[in-house]
Amino acid sequence: MKISKAEEQSLRIMARFAREGGQLTLAELSEVEHLPEATIAKLLGRLREGGLVLALRGRNGGYSLVRPAAEISAADVIRALGRPVLEGSGCSPEQPNDSECPRVGNCGLRSVWKHLAQQVGAVLETMSLVDLCCTEEQVEAQLTGLDDGPLGVVSGSERS
Repeated sequence: MKISKAEEQSLRIMARFAREGGQLTLAELSEVEHLPEATIAKLLGRLREGGLVLALRGRNGGYSLVRPAAEISAADVIRALGRPVLEGSGCSPEQPNDSECPRVGNCGLRSVWKHLAQQVGAVLETMSLVDLCCTEEQVEAQLTGLDDGPLGVVSGSERS
């Protein structure tokens, strides 16, 4: 799975809403995120269409989250931009028996990609906007805690 520039910028914008805890204007977001207002406007338009932000018009207008930041996951943001969270590369987990694949029915690699996509998806579903506001050290500790948790990730050195 590859995170696009728009997806990363949108995650940063959404985390900014979580940090600030209220309404922000295009100009404010542009200044703190060091992005052109046109880019911010385009991304906010997609996030609004995806049901994650609300546009408030008028003199005191701006944008705000439609739900509490703790209830919006990183996966929600990616989906709001129009891409499935588990979109694969190479072998597609969504079409594991593609009849055009010359290795259909005899490919150990397909299972690896499918498992990896599921693990990435699970991490993105687990991480809320509030989590993305933490320090890098705190997020790393949280992700390390997932290694033995519900995702069932085990490092190669721990396998027997």
